[in-house]
Amino acid sequence: MKVTRLRIDGQEFLLPPDADVPALQRRVLDAVRGEAAFVTFLPIGHGEISVLVTPHVAIRFEVEDHSDEQVEAWEENPPAIDIGEYFHNFETGSTDPL
Repeated sequence: MKVTRLRIDGQEFLLPPDADVPALQRRVLDAVRGEAAFVTFLPIGHGEISVLVTPHVAIRFEVEDHSDEQVEAWEENPPAIDIGEYFHNFETGSTDPL
């Protein structure tokens, strides 16, 4: 299953397979080209997220393959959002679904 990973300013979000990624990309571009704006989206395993997007915020979209089981497991045990949290969990031996 194709899943889009969205990285924004040191945080990572996994978007559900049915997310309208092109529409989200357009909203990000609109915010970068105009005045700063909040862009809202719904990642896997988390509630609605709003991020303030400015021309100085780094945003990256990546498409990855994951099994259906792994994506379903993220609903119960969502991946870490903060990259620092991910590395902390890695260093301490905590299990992370990524």
